[in-house]
Amino acid sequence: MSTTLTDNKNFLQPTGFKVSIERSKYGNLEYFAQSVIHPGATVAVTEMPVPRIRNIPYAGDAIDYGQLDIELILDEDLKSYTEMQNWLERIINEPNLTRREAESQGTDATTADITVTILTSHNNANLRIKYNDCVPTSLGQITLASTGGSVSYITFGASFRFRDFEIS
Repeated sequence: MSTTLTDNKNFLQPTGFKVSIERSKYGNLEYFAQSVIHPGATVAVTEMPVPRIRNIPYAGDAIDYGQLDIELILDEDLKSYTEMQNWLERIINEPNLTRREAESQGTDATTADITVTILTSHNNANLRIKYNDCVPTSLGQITLASTGGSVSYITFGASFRFRDFEIS
């Protein structure tokens, strides 16, 4: 299998991204997203024991993706934090509904798609990573401290599990 070197020699800038979550429900999460950590992936290896020789590894049959982590800036009214908290509570208190089921019942789905748009060096949309059927799994802590010397804004983390992702 032969590969060719890319024609695009520009490096991806760490600030070259934009997060999109269903704006009508999670507009503050979308607006205050400060950083995204794309998850790693692992494939479990099965080993076959062979006498007097090392075990022989065989490739696994499923990919296990880590979690999607997003760091958000905390606004003064705690709107972004409240949106995440309400989403977590809805998952616990309501039945798990797909978007189609939720629309037919007039309620909110427990999952949402999250799209991270990768921008070029000229801030134009280049690629999109779409995480399908995301479910929040954790909401990070908020640290308030009166000893800070310079102004640094308070952030909190949110973690999501997802069914799969597509790069297009």
